[in-house]
Amino acid sequence: MTRSLLTKLQTFKAGMELLPPMVEGIHRAISESRVASLLSDPRYADPKCLPPHRFKLFSQSGQDGIIAEIFHRIGEGKRRFVEIGTAPLENNTGFLLFQGWSGLWLDAALPPDDALPGNLDLLLASGKLRCGRPFVTRSNICSIIAEHGFDADIDFLSVDVDYNTFPIFDACLPLRPRAICVEYNGQLPPYLDWVAPYVEQAVWDGTFAYGASLKALENKAREAGYSLVGCELCGSDAFFVRNDLVGEHFLAPYTAEQHWEPLRMGLDAPTGHAPAYPPQG
Repeated sequence: MTRSLLTKLQTFKAGMELLPPMVEGIHRAISESRVASLLSDPRYADPKCLPPHRFKLFSQSGQDGIIAEIFHRIGEGKRRFVEIGTAPLENNTGFLLFQGWSGLWLDAALPPDDALPGNLDLLLASGKLRCGRPFVTRSNICSIIAEHGFDADIDFLSVDVDYNTFPIFDACLPLRPRAICVEYNGQLPPYLDWVAPYVEQAVWDGTFAYGASLKALENKAREAGYSLVGCELCGSDAFFVRNDLVGEHFLAPYTAEQHWEPLRMGLDAPTGHAPAYPPQG
């Protein structure tokens, strides 16, 4: 191989190595511009509005920031969470765990304890984190939570099980968590009260016939003494706060028509360094 050809190949290789971070940087810039454009709408100007507080560390989109803002307003309580439908490094409670909360993860697809990311084994050993891997149903979810010692004093509940989200959400409401994040079907309009027919072993088939509309969740939550206080800008997650804690902290009216966001897939680009849990002292 001639020296000139080798030099060209080395230059080409170096250029190819730079391509992924360049593409990631472009993606991030486009994402940040899109989010800024959306939040410039006057409907987000009220200081009680939650979407402007969004940020992403462990969450799929801006849920981390909205959850943090909710607890800034209502207080952290005993700092206990339950997350139903999760992954070790992409979830709605990793940032809470990072800050010293304790909690329970439930997901049939969670890796075994010895295959979890670094430092989670230390959190498991200390009792800060508990993991369960059952297939949850509306009839077994509360007993599973109780078996792990989280049937009382729940500060934050997150529910994201795709197809059967609504019946799992409904079954957990008697546990009276202080705040709840639940996935809604953002392709359905805010006025429509619709719930996917309950099929115990059903999983999401990739279509829009899954979960529940925001209006259906709003109505069920209201019956149980909760208010819809906001939605994530990407149109995936709704946030509810127990009525005794709402006060004047959040933007009324607490309706789907007020807070609905349409599904915006791919709104957020990766954010810099990968998520991780700190070592335990």
